[in-house]
Amino acid sequence: MALGPRKRIVLRSSHGTCGAGDSMDELTAEECLHVLEDGWVGHLGVVSAGEPYVAPISYVVVDRRVCFKTGPGRRAEALRLSPRVCLETSNVDQSTGHWESVVVWGNAEEIIDDLEAQAVISALVSKYRPILGSPMSPGPSDVGLVERDILMALPIETITGRTSGSLFHIATRPGRL
Repeated sequence: MALGPRKRIVLRSSHGTCGAGDSMDELTAEECLHVLEDGWVGHLGVVSAGEPYVAPISYVVVDRRVCFKTGPGRRAEALRLSPRVCLETSNVDQSTGHWESVVVWGNAEEIIDDLEAQAVISALVSKYRPILGSPMSPGPSDVGLVERDILMALPIETITGRTSGSLFHIATRPGRL
């Protein structure tokens, strides 16, 4: 399925515009959602004790909301005190270095409705079933909520994404200096 033309982003440095091959492509909203839905690990950015705090999470997209579970601790406390957060996920092709990255912003909210919680847990289990019991998830295959778990949803208010671009160049690789 063709997703349409991409907007060209030109990298700029203190020395002016980078060369013609040093550009990234902006992803469309539809492409961003595909990357987000296909992602395995998200990096949730919160403000904790006045400082930025980023932690990896497993998540699933349900009804244009990024849903995840967390437990008591720094992340849960930060979400309660300051629900304005962002989440980043990315895909990198290890053989070529080509990458896609998506960032979502919104106000996180706790899921308290039992039926909604069951639907989200079911979606999480369905998404991560292929790795349950693997080194990425050494726990049991009958995953659900335990009493201390907190189920959260991040309604997608804003979503943006970039890719290394069709004119892939060293300047658009992750970790460039």
